[in-house]
Amino acid sequence: MDIKRPQILIGSTDADYYLLLVHILEAEGYDVMLGSGVEEIVHLAGAGDVQAILLDCRPGDDLAPLACYRLKSEPRTFGISTLALIGPGAEGRFIELLKAGIDENFVRPIAPAKLLAVLRDRIPPRPDEQRRESGGAILAYAGIELNILRHSVKRFGKAIQLGPIEFRLLQFLLDNRGQACSRAQLIEAAWPERRYVDAKTVNVHIGRLRKALHVVGRPDVIRTVRSSGYMLDESDEEIPGASKDRPNEETGD
Repeated sequence: MDIKRPQILIGSTDADYYLLLVHILEAEGYDVMLGSGVEEIVHLAGAGDVQAILLDCRPGDDLAPLACYRLKSEPRTFGISTLALIGPGAEGRFIELLKAGIDENFVRPIAPAKLLAVLRDRIPPRPDEQRRESGGAILAYAGIELNILRHSVKRFGKAIQLGPIEFRLLQFLLDNRGQACSRAQLIEAAWPERRYVDAKTVNVHIGRLRKALHVVGRPDVIRTVRSSGYMLDESDEEIPGASKDRPNEETGD
């Protein structure tokens, strides 16, 4: 069974700009529709399986703010990610769009790579896509979502930037959540060449990973297992030898 491509709805009265966006988006695997009026945009958004809406905002044209207001007023469409692409001379519509409920504003020209990155971040993978991605692309636990194929990490929906070593450490901990992982295991997982790496180096990188994953008001999800290593665990149960206290990042104690 073929995987249905995510749908993007573009609201614009400029056919040339629409065709430019079609070229960019279809090359990345999206299906694209055009709505050239407020009623048409709202109808297409509510009747189809639209994953995101791009509104072309131009000077002297009320299409974007009016369409956004209607989309955010309709129960069927208010949850769809709606982004405004603000053209030259229309920068003054920024506040108007915010009041209408726009999710995000971008001033044109916007680099295609940036636009595509925003869409990838806002459009969650479908369940059938996750099953079909090799090796289990998404690892999720304790609010953490690690996408192996995209090399991206979020916690509670907020994007987190990790270096390659911290990314590999987190992936290994997620694969073995609830289990104590020794420093030797972590070295093998995060440093394939395993040269010039000792326990102190592991501790430093775990400290960086802890800091990146930290959420104010919540305990650390990485526990220190004394004289052994670390484990990923969010339960409140007492585990012998394990602590949620931050260790000395130089010694691990």
